[in-house]
Amino acid sequence: MILLVYLALFVGDLSWTEITPLIPSYISDYDLTALEGGLVLSVASLGILVASLPASVVTRHVSPRALTLSAMALVAVAGLAMGLADTYPQIIAARLVFGLGFGTLWVAMAAWLADAAGSNAARVLALTTSVVGVSSMLGPAYAGWVAQHFGLSAPFVGLAVVTAVLFVLLLLDRSGTGLRKDPSPPIRDLARAAGRDADLATMLLLTTAAAVVWMTADLLAPLRLDAGGFDAARIGLVFSIASLSFVAASALTARHADRWARPGIAAAATAGLAAAAAVPALFVGVPAVLVFLVGAAVASGVTVALTFPFGLMAVDRGHVTVAVMSALANIIWALSGMAGPSLGGAFAEWAGDRTAFAVLALVSLLVAVLVGRQARTAAAH
Repeated sequence: MILLVYLALFVGDLSWTEITPLIPSYISDYDLTALEGGLVLSVASLGILVASLPASVVTRHVSPRALTLSAMALVAVAGLAMGLADTYPQIIAARLVFGLGFGTLWVAMAAWLADAAGSNAARVLALTTSVVGVSSMLGPAYAGWVAQHFGLSAPFVGLAVVTAVLFVLLLLDRSGTGLRKDPSPPIRDLARAAGRDADLATMLLLTTAAAVVWMTADLLAPLRLDAGGFDAARIGLVFSIASLSFVAASALTARHADRWARPGIAAAATAGLAAAAAVPALFVGVPAVLVFLVGAAVASGVTVALTFPFGLMAVDRGHVTVAVMSALANIIWALSGMAGPSLGGAFAEWAGDRTAFAVLALVSLLVAVLVGRQARTAAAH
């Protein structure tokens, strides 16, 4: 059952990341500005934002299993809608529906996995980062190759069919897991918990650094590669190679999740993310982007894999449920996905992409400092 849920997450994330190498093609085919192209990326994040907290509240009344299945059905419908879309508004609408389904899927599957894993929840949830990493490695290459040979709609239809097959397999699951309903805390208690629980705060800070960098870079990096003469297939291949580093770093971190969930390690990894983002801010051209993609992949592989283990410490103290923890991470990814591509596109048009990359480096450095303070506070006690 855990493997099937991993596969559902894998295919869902493929459906999210496959859009990245296609952005230059959408901009060209539909005569879009960089800002409008960024909206194709960011509108799915709006759906994730809208769905996340309501999905965690729904877990009071609906089991994680039922919610996961409902989310998968919505993701499949969105993929088919993307295949049928032939205007810019239809594309935006399809990606919005996808975001609603994908945001719900993350919340529901985290609760289901934690229930099924029991005492191994930290490792099982940390390993979702590696699952996402593999999808990020394969998704852009898959989408770039399929789109180049069969058209922009083909990658989405293919994944919609696979999602439907996984839906049927999970519908037949009889493991008896994922049926527990957890009450979520009121919003005021949730905000208070985020402020007073150091581990939950660390989780949210790490998520912020990784989300802001990657959600913005998903627009900036393809545009610079496109300007350097890379087509969709080559852009996808570059992202896939970089994702291999992410998978390796996140898998290693997941294996040692119980011991590596320390503020000092998290701060060092986030500082590495800042250093990677500084490279394309200081240097122009394709080589700087390639260095950034690999360096950021390694650093964020560590930071993202540590987010759930830090969050589970707050869960163990009763400050949040697993569903709410996942919803909070979703909200940060969604806000970053909404603001990152749009603001990144605006910065690229206004002051150049070097300025945008510099902002990403500063954000990551600020997070590293804040997490480092938590490390010093923990050492003092």
